[in-house]
Amino acid sequence: MTASTSATRLPPAGDVPGAPPPGRRRPRRPDFVTMALGLPVAFMAIVYAYPVGAMLLKSFTEPEPGFGNFTKAFTDDAIWDVLVITVRLSAEVAVLTVLLGFPVAYFLARTSKRKARFLVLLVIIPFWTSILVRSFSWIVLLGDNGLVTTILEPLTGDSQGMLYSESAVIIAMTHILLPFPILIIKGTLDQIDTSLPPAARSLGAGPLRAFAHVYLPLALPAIVSSGMLVFVIALGFYVTPALVGGPKQSTIAVVIAQAVQVNFDWGMAATLATMLLVVATALTMIVRRLTKVKGLVSL
Repeated sequence: MTASTSATRLPPAGDVPGAPPPGRRRPRRPDFVTMALGLPVAFMAIVYAYPVGAMLLKSFTEPEPGFGNFTKAFTDDAIWDVLVITVRLSAEVAVLTVLLGFPVAYFLARTSKRKARFLVLLVIIPFWTSILVRSFSWIVLLGDNGLVTTILEPLTGDSQGMLYSESAVIIAMTHILLPFPILIIKGTLDQIDTSLPPAARSLGAGPLRAFAHVYLPLALPAIVSSGMLVFVIALGFYVTPALVGGPKQSTIAVVIAQAVQVNFDWGMAATLATMLLVVATALTMIVRRLTKVKGLVSL
């Protein structure tokens, strides 16, 4: 019995051919799949991180090192007025796009798949057209003797167009950014069980109560996240406010473009961009905190 036990006993790990010495682990081979997937992530990190880092650096180093750019920006009432206008316009556009986009997304989610595919294609088609072209089209529609002015003239009695006004900027930006909430909200509504509202109604809830207490809370994450996405995009909009808006509707993006193209002041332009980044991040976190919607990505 002893002989057989000793004969089947395994040799020490150090005596096995090819085994690592005691106390040392075998080095792991590189996972080529992980490396292949990590390359795009690293590339995108560099592409996004480098411009932001360069912008932050310029705000402190040009035209001379220090906090002079921030001091000048914080003490300039005109910059604060422009920042307030930018935030207000962005918030109004975000609210309008969500209010207009939710009914469309709800209809697309409840209709047949064949009709939904065709209608979603109609929603996506504007993405194939340049923002510049769409902004110029609103100049024609909202200008004097334009289509919108002609339709509203019997009601308002005014033949003057809406161009170069805050209303024109809101209308044009809402039209351009409307597809984002429609597509985002529809993607969430497609995942909601359509039998939940009827089940709530079978338990005594009315149509409005079943919608407000059962269906709407499930769609709330998509509503909030799509609104914040539109808000952040609208903060940096340049082409549309510059074309259809007037001097009173100048946004931070327009001021940044003037600082670079007219004044050649890269430091101030980077400072304004940094302020815009801070405002976007702060407001996103505040909305996320107030709504308590899980899964909302910080944009």
